Amino acid sequence: MHELSLFSSVPVSRHTQILNVLTGIAAMQPQPFYEKHLIFKPTRPASSARAPIQVGGSQAVGVGRDMMALGGQGDLFYLHLVRDLVSVMDDRTDDSGDGGDGDVVMGEGETENEKKTLPATTATELQEETNAAATKWTLQFRDIPEAGNRRPVTLRLMADTPIIAGDPMAFMKAMEYTHISTHYLQGHRWTQNSISLLLIRPLLPSNNNKEPRPLDPSGAYLLTASIKVQDGTKPEQISRGVRELIALKDTLK
Repeated sequence: MHELSLFSSVPVSRHTQILNVLTGIAAMQPQPFYEKHLIFKPTRPASSARAPIQVGGSQAVGVGRDMMALGGQGDLFYLHLVRDLVSVMDDRTDDSGDGGDGDVVMGEGETENEKKTLPATTATELQEETNAAATKWTLQFRDIPEAGNRRPVTLRLMADTPIIAGDPMAFMKAMEYTHISTHYLQGHRWTQNSISLLLIRPLLPSNNNKEPRPLDPSGAYLLTASIKVQDGTKPEQISRGVRELIALKDTLK
């Protein structure tokens, strides 16, 4: 699968304005978006690529098929283990009957309706979160964008594989990948026809169980518009996706 995308930086001072504009264009209310990304790098040379080892459940089958579809390229790149924290917070709310057990974060430029209850981010809880609710994790592969691309949008190879059972960390270790860093993506999402819209900002974990801090000291947001193309070898599918993204770009001008 391939991904076509456009990116733009949004300063904090325009966050609320862009939030309202995207809500009007998509004709839907913004949906909360909050993900935890664990980044892994391979600990073995690419030349030693071999079939994935089945560890921790049936997720190894799906991951193996995706990697074979990528022609083994997954061994040359970093992988992301991603957890949807919005659904995790929803589950906690359902279980406890309250709004969650984390800190409430309200950044500069955010409105009252944008307050989010964030789960804890300490290193101690990393393993606890990893061992629980394996269905909330997805293994993501994102290729380097196509070099020398003459298209007006970015094109890259991608793959998302839900982990449906087992221990995700043990699985990555068996794949000979090691965890190197953690970050969060927080914001809102919309869907307009085939386009997925995200208005997010990257966050870094803080020490002493404090709330995550923005990666950009200015607190700027990132606006992304993307379309997933099932078969990137078919020019008509790529052209249709490019036209949709350019039409959206013109609307936002």
